[in-house]
Amino acid sequence: MLKVLFCGLKNEYGKPERGVSFEYKHFFGALQRMPGVEAEMFAMDEVAREVGRDEMNRRLIYRVEDSRPDLLFCFLFTDELKPETIGYITRKTSTKTFNWFGDDHWRFYAYSRRWAPLFTLVSTTDGLAYKNYQAAGISNVIKTQWGVNQHLYKPQDKSRDQGQYNITFYGQKYGNRGSYINSLKKNDLPARGIGRGWGGSGADVQEMLDIYSFSKINLNFTETYYYGLKKKINLIARLFIKKELGRYRLNLSQFADNWRAMVGTQRRTIKARTFEVPACGGFLLTGPSDDPIDEYFVPGKEIAVFNTASDLIAQCRYFLECADERQAMAKAGFERALREHTYEQRFRKIFEKLL
Repeated sequence: MLKVLFCGLKNEYGKPERGVSFEYKHFFGALQRMPGVEAEMFAMDEVAREVGRDEMNRRLIYRVEDSRPDLLFCFLFTDELKPETIGYITRKTSTKTFNWFGDDHWRFYAYSRRWAPLFTLVSTTDGLAYKNYQAAGISNVIKTQWGVNQHLYKPQDKSRDQGQYNITFYGQKYGNRGSYINSLKKNDLPARGIGRGWGGSGADVQEMLDIYSFSKINLNFTETYYYGLKKKINLIARLFIKKELGRYRLNLSQFADNWRAMVGTQRRTIKARTFEVPACGGFLLTGPSDDPIDEYFVPGKEIAVFNTASDLIAQCRYFLECADERQAMAKAGFERALREHTYEQRFRKIFEKLL
């Protein structure tokens, strides 16, 4: 039995009002159901909210020394943990340490590369970042990818399908997402966004699963939060302008790293939604990514890929009409997702490398 202590946020961004976090639902949820794994949670945000950051770090060390897990599996958000905490556990205990870095397309230079050497092993989902780790002399890294917790994401009961989902995007509204949906609407296509920023009350977990299962077309957009001119200007201000004593000044101390981080925000990334929609039996129409998506699905057979706004419009029209082809692709995507892209499969490969 592999004993795993999962260390992450229990709540989204550490805020209880945002609901449970991605890593709690997907990573810890998958670890709990894995045969041969005994998983417990150390919720950094809940402990820190109760006793403060310093005591939370001390309690993590005590928990590791007391329960002696084989693996401390971390999903760091910012600097909740102290570097010396991870360094101590890695060097002074028998527990192996691992961290899953999820935003390396832009956080590698300013964040991940400083934390990675503290762990026994780390992973990245970004192909370019993997090369950057190697170039920086950081060898304790493997490339993996987002996946799906198949115990949560699965086809829903068709009797609940009321036919209200045609072309949908489920997720936060930012970047170019609103303009994509608006362009579809202007071309008389029944598209809508659902989730934070789209108006209304958003969707709970059950509605999200219904959306993925019952939508005729599930959209996925691959641009990051900072994609586009307005967000780029905001990011430049965030990275290069610092406020001290009520005055603003240029922050040039880490100019090169911050500049490379800004460039990285313009990469188009593979999202977890790429795997979650097919796992629910849904048809996926996704934007292109800078990492090759055909490593995971066959475009035109298991999923569909659009390249421009006009291409998106044309493919939506086509697949609304061609139900048989759409359903055949959804079935093939579902089979591929369960065969190769569950988090259990991702974690097994990590454990083999680590232990």
